[in-house]
Amino acid sequence: MLSKLDQICRENVKLCHDVEYILIDDFFDPVLFDKSHNEIFLSNYTITNNSLEYHFSLSYHPLMGVLRENEKLMLTAINTTWNEQCLENKCSASILPADNIFPIHTDTHWGTVPIRGVLYLDDICGTTFYSNITGSDPIEVGGKSNQLLLFKVSNNSFHRVGLNKKEKKDRFSLSMVFDRIKS
Repeated sequence: MLSKLDQICRENVKLCHDVEYILIDDFFDPVLFDKSHNEIFLSNYTITNNSLEYHFSLSYHPLMGVLRENEKLMLTAINTTWNEQCLENKCSASILPADNIFPIHTDTHWGTVPIRGVLYLDDICGTTFYSNITGSDPIEVGGKSNQLLLFKVSNNSFHRVGLNKKEKKDRFSLSMVFDRIKS
């Protein structure tokens, strides 16, 4: 089901504005992805929290179960790649409404989260990285359906979603927070 876990390795790490990242196409088997996302999730999802400032939390996504089943293997690959001690993938489904744009941020507010992940669920937009907090030198990474972006969180991992939107559509994603603390 996750045949591309072996692509989470040091050899596949790239740099964007000094931020280490890995980008993996077709992270899930395409048939499983299509059935889980397009056939099951999109026809049944609900908004579970609409009070967040920039995005809405959504109900459970079927692919989250596959991630949970493969969590130990994924954590081992991430910990080996980045020499970390992550213990848990705290995953959630979310929607960024078409007219919302996140501010530029680094994710360092989670002091125990060294690695972040985004599984793009549609082809709307990726993650835009910057050379500084003011938004200089934007470079969009990822953004294809069934594509996984993993990146190292640091004081220089300036990023946001929504800047280079190709279309005015809602953006669905699975957000992953790889934490050194297990809840």
